[in-house]
Amino acid sequence: MKHKWLKSFIIITVFAVIILLFILNNYQKLKTDKEISVIFISKRLSDTNDFWASLIEGVNMAALEYDIDLTIMGPDSETDYVLQNKMIEEAIAIKPDAIVLIPSSYTVTLPYAKRIEEAGIKLILLDSVMEEEIGQSVVATDNHEGGFKMGEYMKQYLDETSVIGIVSHIPGASTAIEREQGVREGLGEYEKQIVDVVYSESDYEKAYEETVQMINEHPDISIIIGLNEDSSVGAARAVKALGLTGQIRMVGFDSSIEQIRLLEEGVFDAIVIQKPLNMGYLGIKMAYQSVMNKTIASEVDSGSVLITSESIYTKENEKLLFPFREEREE
Repeated sequence: MKHKWLKSFIIITVFAVIILLFILNNYQKLKTDKEISVIFISKRLSDTNDFWASLIEGVNMAALEYDIDLTIMGPDSETDYVLQNKMIEEAIAIKPDAIVLIPSSYTVTLPYAKRIEEAGIKLILLDSVMEEEIGQSVVATDNHEGGFKMGEYMKQYLDETSVIGIVSHIPGASTAIEREQGVREGLGEYEKQIVDVVYSESDYEKAYEETVQMINEHPDISIIIGLNEDSSVGAARAVKALGLTGQIRMVGFDSSIEQIRLLEEGVFDAIVIQKPLNMGYLGIKMAYQSVMNKTIASEVDSGSVLITSESIYTKENEKLLFPFREEREE
């Protein structure tokens, strides 16, 4: 009888310990989840640029899903690295669990990004990289691959007499460097026929003006390649305004509503679209997992797709081009 009582006592005690550990583990998990704070520092805050608006929507979606205390910061201009660096210092002083950063400069932002890690704060890079490897993870489009798709696609319109111009965005930005390198490799033997590379500073009007000037200086130009939304749209507006649609073949990068319309009109022959919603979501997800000490990939490709006027309205491409329409329909 005594042995039976002892055996029952041991079984009950073991079950009680298991239940207690389960409760404590889940309580601690809930407590930890509630305490996670993340500061997202963008290269640019804009509700007029579809790429940035979509990316920030993805950031907010992930913060809501993972119950994160999220703060969003960023300058109005992609070139304002001075203000962004001040914001990085302010963010470090707040001491969040993680900072998700889109660096404004390939070089100048680096020492400030290093201070994030020196302060013991988890760092995730989004969209752009810097001249040294840093951070727990980089979530970005494979920009070299995206550029390669553009150059390779345009080869069908090229011969030995073709003249090529590139409208890029920010000199020294990793996205601009990698996309241009990809374009040049995709063009192959035609790469030597690039006569000019101009920079829009991610401004529609400047892209327009630079494109008009480039066409004036090279009236035989037959191919123009835009390397981000602002550059592509500004260049396309110029080509359209000059009555050169169809005479100058164009490929752009990104997928704003205006770019899609210009693709439908035949101003663009193709566009390479990123997945900014996906990128923003994954950046916050990687920050969450890093704070929770989970193993994460050092590089995450958020993806890109080349779309032509013939392939706009395939079911798969519609989901990529109109993600918010898809959500509303569901």
